[in-house]
Amino acid sequence: MGRMTFCELYKVWSRKSFLISIVVILTVNVFLLWYVNLSDGTTPELSSYKALEKDLRPLSEKEKCAYLKQQYDKMQGIRIVHEILMCRALGGETGKALEAQKMEEYSDIYEKYYKIFQEESYLKYTKSMEQEDALICEAYEEMRRVASFHDDLRNIQQTRDNLGGISVFSKTKDDFSGQNIEKSAEDYSGLENVRTEFYPSKGVTTAMQNDISDILLVLSVFLFAGFFMYEEKEKRLFYLIRATAGGRTKCIAAKLLALFFHCIVIAGLIYGENLIFSADTAGLGNLFRSIQSVAPLMESNLHLNLLEYIALSVVTKAMAVFVLGAFVTFVTVVSRQSFVPYLAGGILIAAGVFLYAYIPAYASVNWLKYLNIVGLLKTENIYGGYLNFNLFDRPVSRMVLSVAAILLYGFAGVFLSILCFVKWGKFENKKIRLQWRIQMKPHTNLLRHESYKIFIMNKALPILLIFMALSGYRNLASKYTPAPKENYYQNMMLKLEGKLTPDKQEMIAVENQRYRKAFQKIEKIDEMVASGKLTEDAGEMMKEPYYSEVAFYPQFQRILKQYDFVKKTNGKFIYDTGYLYLSGVLDTGLLSDFMLITVGIILAFSHVMTMEHQRKAWHLIAATKKGKKSVIVRKLSVCFFGAFLLALTTWIARVISIQKDYPLHGLWTSLQSIPYYMESHLNIPVICWVFLLFLSEITAVLLVTLAVFLLSRLMKSQLQVIFTAVLVLLVPLIIRAMGFDFADRCSLFVLYTMFQ
Repeated sequence: MGRMTFCELYKVWSRKSFLISIVVILTVNVFLLWYVNLSDGTTPELSSYKALEKDLRPLSEKEKCAYLKQQYDKMQGIRIVHEILMCRALGGETGKALEAQKMEEYSDIYEKYYKIFQEESYLKYTKSMEQEDALICEAYEEMRRVASFHDDLRNIQQTRDNLGGISVFSKTKDDFSGQNIEKSAEDYSGLENVRTEFYPSKGVTTAMQNDISDILLVLSVFLFAGFFMYEEKEKRLFYLIRATAGGRTKCIAAKLLALFFHCIVIAGLIYGENLIFSADTAGLGNLFRSIQSVAPLMESNLHLNLLEYIALSVVTKAMAVFVLGAFVTFVTVVSRQSFVPYLAGGILIAAGVFLYAYIPAYASVNWLKYLNIVGLLKTENIYGGYLNFNLFDRPVSRMVLSVAAILLYGFAGVFLSILCFVKWGKFENKKIRLQWRIQMKPHTNLLRHESYKIFIMNKALPILLIFMALSGYRNLASKYTPAPKENYYQNMMLKLEGKLTPDKQEMIAVENQRYRKAFQKIEKIDEMVASGKLTEDAGEMMKEPYYSEVAFYPQFQRILKQYDFVKKTNGKFIYDTGYLYLSGVLDTGLLSDFMLITVGIILAFSHVMTMEHQRKAWHLIAATKKGKKSVIVRKLSVCFFGAFLLALTTWIARVISIQKDYPLHGLWTSLQSIPYYMESHLNIPVICWVFLLFLSEITAVLLVTLAVFLLSRLMKSQLQVIFTAVLVLLVPLIIRAMGFDFADRCSLFVLYTMFQ
């Protein structure tokens, strides 16, 4: 049996196409882990969690609580200062009234945190106030939950004692509610000595509570289950196998055992990859701390450390997908059509998704929610939560029933697969021939023919559509939240846009006079402190209102710089922040966009020339010199067109996203009106400069496409093209993203941002 099992494993794992598929699954898994955890401007980056974890590591639990409480209070104060300044930036009677109301309520907090807000010294782990606030609030709430673990245990025991001590409830002790309280108290009774050790849970949840990884794990099992039955059915080998002594039972048993080993190995690979990614980006903390130390898992009543939970979860997920694989195997045995097993498996998954999504956790039939294939893959519920099902008015543990369900489903799948294989199996595939009313005609146009081969036959079109959707969504979902200073600057500049008029001159003069008076008051107070008439503390208290008055002066200086330029050149005012985001001066998102486009182009066009090598078509194509040249030109044209659409989608999505918060006006204004470009030698309208930005990005994208095309021409294997292209085109970008600027010299990102 062992040799047969090894043979079945080798038969599938040694297939080149299967190995490539597994490599693709692992690559897609880590890519999507990175992609879905990209910050949208308001959520913290994964590296922020790791930086916080590093600061917490040497502290005791009491010191962690004190530190996070201090950071939380500071961020609450910073948010209040931000709200007051937003009211001030709003201007008008409404803005002044709101500012006065908040100042009256929070004057002491404003004075305490205003200077910290101005200096931005509160940005310790992230790049913006929104991200810092989200990180600290999340960590603080998790810390509070973990710190309250032993209080929760006492409450559970107290609830049981109260129920038993009040005679009114004596009759309810025998129903489900009473028994559930009693059982909960018993289940948690041994956890009094559990020691909690707090770290942010982001790394653990990213690695182990990942729907994408679960989907890819299921796909890998579908892939294996399809491979290990398909060949025998196609070649009708089962008729020969069944004729041998013991061939029937041993054959299907070996296949199912091989499927089980595959599930274990692939689950270990996918979640091992997740753990390595999370440890490197967000941090996992101490793997030997109790499971109750992780806030989302602290409802667990198990004596487990985090490493044991991870191992148990991986094995459970492997068992759950083995159940699915055994079911697919059973359907494969009894069906003649090759698509039916995948359809049946898809229906089973869809039913599980529906039940898990729409049955409430408190429903009387909540066991339907958790005991289907999707619910069983959610191991954070099985081992990291606590729930008792109401079965005939008796509480039964969700964990016990989940494990029992996996074993029962697995036994049923194995039994049915073996029984049907021995008794009623269908041992050949029956192909379905569909009659098309419209007959497909060969392409007489070479460009159309090559487009069909690249986009349809070799699946470049769905790849491009996926990456267009990813890139478009990433940009459209990005949130550009203007700070109070930016709101002030935006309000002023939108009023000043265009030619200089007397009304605009007067508005600038009034604002300038207001700041000048505030600075004069501050200067007089400084003189009084220097002469000894006031103490330094008294002077600082007197200057606080004037500091608030000049809070937006740095933004007003930007306005004055444009004002001087407009007077000198008879030019126009322009609100420039949106253009600075568009060019990448104020935003690092361009690197992520270029990386995403590069990956899409590599996956979409790595086969363009290798497919002719694999089908040995070059001998026919190269029959004439002109024919070969025409084919190459058409292929390159198709690739350029697809890459152009991908880059155009990214550009349009970015423009729409920026335009929502930072209006892009004044397209016919001179580029030198933008203070950042006043020293530029390009005295052209802004619209021409925007076109040059777009042109530089398109040129870089087309050069990436050309590089992939040339690699595909030089190499005979698509896998070699992908590996080499990733090494040459993508690795420098990854190094650049890690903060090593020298990598720019080895990549096309310099061209992508040439007009920055």
